[in-house]
Formats: sequence, structure tokens, C-alpha cells
Amino acid sequence: MSAIIVLMSVTTIGYHTSFALNKESKLNIKLSENKTSQNKTIEKPKTIKKPEVTAEAFMVMSGSTSEIVYSSRANRKLQPGCITKYMVAMVVIDNMYNSSELKNSVTITKQLAEYGDTFKLGESVKVGDLIKAMLIGNSDQAAEALATYSASGRKIFVNEMNAKATEFGLMDTHFTNPSGAYSTEQYSTASDCAIIVQAAIRYKEIKNLSKLKSCKVTACSGKAKKYKERTITFDVTNPLIGSKVKEQSYRYIRQGISGNIDYSAQFAGISLMDDMQLIVIILDGREDRLAADAKSLFEYGYNKVTRNTIVKADKKVGSVRIRGGVRTKLPVYTETKGFAYVPPEGSTELVNTKIVVQNDLEAPVQKGQKVGEFQVYVANELKGTVDLVVKNDVAKGWLPSQFYISNFGFVLICIFVIALILLVLRIRYVKKRRAKRRELMRKRKIAELAYKQMALDADRRKRNWTYSNFYETDSIRNETNKKIEKEDNENK
Repeated sequence: MSAIIVLMSVTTIGYHTSFALNKESKLNIKLSENKTSQNKTIEKPKTIKKPEVTAEAFMVMSGSTSEIVYSSRANRKLQPGCITKYMVAMVVIDNMYNSSELKNSVTITKQLAEYGDTFKLGESVKVGDLIKAMLIGNSDQAAEALATYSASGRKIFVNEMNAKATEFGLMDTHFTNPSGAYSTEQYSTASDCAIIVQAAIRYKEIKNLSKLKSCKVTACSGKAKKYKERTITFDVTNPLIGSKVKEQSYRYIRQGISGNIDYSAQFAGISLMDDMQLIVIILDGREDRLAADAKSLFEYGYNKVTRNTIVKADKKVGSVRIRGGVRTKLPVYTETKGFAYVPPEGSTELVNTKIVVQNDLEAPVQKGQKVGEFQVYVANELKGTVDLVVKNDVAKGWLPSQFYISNFGFVLICIFVIALILLVLRIRYVKKRRAKRRELMRKRKIAELAYKQMALDADRRKRNWTYSNFYETDSIRNETNKKIEKEDNENK
């Protein structure tokens, strides 16, 4: 058992000292324009004419490389509106201890009931459901409820939102409320909003909402016998998702949100084509033109975006350690292609990559689960990321797996320890057997010597020798003792 403990300790120490998969590599390679494969073609609009957009400001940015593909008045300070909710979601998730908090319930107070009539006074809604209602259904009430849950006060939460904006380097953004309601002191730019959306989509809790046309949320009220559940359905506000009108739908759209402030509309959308992610932001647009403008911007963006592939999809780039699992180590793969954009005046020498893998991953693990990021830096500034995923499910393991010893490894250790114990017992048994054999031979030699001496003494008495050959007898006895000692030494 002591051997098992020693092996567990060595394994644990090895993990803490050697496991920190955070690699940096300098890429001295020539980035080449990505060619369309024979098996998969990239659909592009027939025209590359710049779209005429009626909005006050807009931006098309590559979420994969941070390249600004097309924009107009992108630095003009305007109302961010519903796009504010992406910042709310990030701050709420950052403040959570772990993902189990998504199941915690938030009670709708009298103050929260004033922000809308979707949720009624006294009802309780799970945090995860509130995030869905906020990002899919653009619920102001859900945003206010999340702010109340996440911080001890609304003002404190708004301060955390502004701190997050500062962390991103957004100097033209300031928040005064979590819902995106109109306020003269709340503003942002299309450029800053694009960065907010780019950061938000890296959160798995937000990314998992992609392509949802609607969501159902359960609101509970009452206790014991009077307990009631009410199901509320929220339809997606992104006009490009699920629209039956061809001109108002876009097949590559993944996620987004839209809303109105007075007579102006705001839009944020994320699309994915051949692993290239595009983000479109529209501020102060026309509601009746919002879908058409967004679609034309996406189509134009995919015609103009630079596609320099830096890492292929499904490429093994390292491994991740799993605590408490049947297996304690799995290879990690890139989920999609990775791209890098270097301005014409720049050099590929400025491109660096970094592999960052979770060091606190615990079982169970699901196939396709995000466990890290392949990060692309240009001039030491993060420009794009590729999710790193695993290809196998990992269930919870036995107790030794808490020390990063897999079930199979533990079986091998047990077999080794048992074999070692049996070997030790066998060695002890052989030594005892040899010792007994030597003792038996020694006794036989002594007995033979005694018989010789008795025979000699009997002969002396028979001959009536008082003083026999004394020296000769002693010589024989000494010779015999030496032979016995020599044989004992040889046996040892």
C-alpha cells in the first residue's frame, strides 16, 4: 500500500511541476491565400460592389483575425442598445464560481417587475434561462435580473461592465444600465461593439446559443402544494435567423441580436463560412432595412476578407490533463481553421501563436467540449482564437483518478505492487529454505564428527591407550571443523 501512495505522490508532483500547456512559437512562415478545396467550395456573392447601407454607423470585422473589412463612421459614439447585453452576459459569467451557478434561481422582486411584464412578481427563474431570454429574446427584464443576481447592487454591476470595457481597451464606450435602454451618458461605437461581440462569442455559454430560433424558459412560483410552473417562449430577435423570406435570411448566420431605441435600430450578428467568422455591427439603422443591410454587409465581407490559413482544422496541438476521470490525459484538436491577418505594411515575423489549455479540467468531459484556445497574436496583440476540443467522452473514474491516475494506470500499479509483494515473499521463502538446509547439513557434519570421535575413543579404550595420539586426534578434529566452515561459507 505504501508503494501505491508513493506512486500517487510522484504522479501528482509531476503534474503540478510539468503541466502548464501554454506554448508560444514564433512563426517564420509565409502566409498563403487559402484555396478552395475540391470537396468543399466557398459560396461567394456574384457581385463585390460595396453595399449601400442606410445606418448611421456600421462595421464588418473578421472575428477570426480582427481585420476591419468594411466600415463607415465606426468611431462615432452612439447608443449601443441591445448589444449592451453581450457585455452583461460576459460579466455575469465572469462573476460565477462555476457553471453550476447557471442552475441557481433568481426571484423577481417588485423592482425587477417594473422593467417588464415577461416575468411576474415572486416568480423565480434560473440564471441560465435568464441568459437565454436576454440574448435570444432581447429581454430587458432578464438583463436587470442578472445584474441584480451577479452583484450586490445595480450600480456596482454597471461599474463592473465599464471595468470590463476598459480591460478590452474600449475608450469610446461607457455604460449606465445593463438593459441598453436609452441614456445620454451611455454610448459606444460600432468598432467597440464589434470587439465586445468578438470577446463574447468565445464564452461557451454564449456560443452554445448559436442558431437557436427560439428558446423556452420556465418561471416558477409558489411553494409546496401551490407550486406552479409557467413556460415562456422567446423568439430570436436576429432577423436573419429562421426568416422564411429569402431576402431576409442568411444561411451562414450563427447568432446575433437586434432591437430598437425610439426610431433607430441596432444589430449585432455573427456568421461562419468555411471556418471564417464575420461580425457585423449596425448602429442607428432603419428597422425596415435592417435585415437587408446586414445580409449585404455579410456577403460583401466574405468577398473582401483576407483568408490566410495559419492552422488547419482537426489538428492535434497538445494534450490536456483531466482530474477525476477514467482517463486522465486526452489529446486536443483545433475545432476549425485558424487565420491570421497581417496588414500590407506588416511582416509575417510579427505573427505568434500560443496554445492555452485548461489546467483545472475535471471529469466528466464530453466529446467536442472546449478545453482551451489556439491564440493568434500579431505584434503581441491578440487578434484571433480557435477553440481547442477533445474527441472523446471521459466519465468519472475511481478514487486514485483524483491524483491524475487513470483507472487503467491504477490497475497496472496494483498488478505491479502485487507482483512485487509476491516476489518479496518468494525471496524470503527461498532464503529461509536455504538457511534450514544449511543448518541441517551442519548438524549432520557435527553428528559425523561425533561418531568418528566416539569410534576413536572406543578404540582407545579397547586398546587401553591412556595417552593416544593426542596431536593426531586434534589435527583430525580441526581439519573437520575447517571443512564444515568452508561448506557453510559456500552455501551462503
